[in-house]
Amino acid sequence: MERVLVRTLDTESSLGPMSKATQDVTLGDLIRFHGHPCDGLVAAAEGITLGLKTLFPEGAVDRTDVAAATNASPCYSDVAAYLTGARTIYGTLVIDKALGDEWFLLRRSTGRAVRVRLKPGVKPAEIPAMEKALRAEGCDRPLIGRLQALQMEFIHRLLASPPTTLYDVEAIPAFPYAVTGERPDAAKARCDDSHGH
Repeated sequence: MERVLVRTLDTESSLGPMSKATQDVTLGDLIRFHGHPCDGLVAAAEGITLGLKTLFPEGAVDRTDVAAATNASPCYSDVAAYLTGARTIYGTLVIDKALGDEWFLLRRSTGRAVRVRLKPGVKPAEIPAMEKALRAEGCDRPLIGRLQALQMEFIHRLLASPPTTLYDVEAIPAFPYAVTGERPDAAKARCDDSHGH
């Protein structure tokens, strides 16, 4: 799944300036990072990508400039960290168990923030119920098979539909969480060649 999600700008190295070259982040990159393809990964990837494109209309996403908030799902938080560069250790990635199928994103340099969420009815209602039942049942192979089939149908819908038909993106007046710090590896990101090395 080499579908390009975002083009990013990152630093050249630890304590290095911003690279002049962009890099593409693909759905395949996310799958390799997370360990498996799943509906949560694809739902978060498509939603967060849509939000980042709203915050960075010029194209490339500066991953040193983003804060994000997501629910406690490992799928959602892995995608949020990978696509945005936000990290819990630096206070730029917030995990909020109260959030549902939604993500908050902040472009720190501009103060612009958005809330992205799956539209009602997009995610099959049976998925959470089946996941809960499976966690309680252990190794119910038929249930695992039914759940995987439903998740794959959902993934195909997410990938085949225009994201704006599946997600709401709302500009919000402020990012609703405290952002506490800078990424240490981005401390010299704004140094340019005119200052020498």
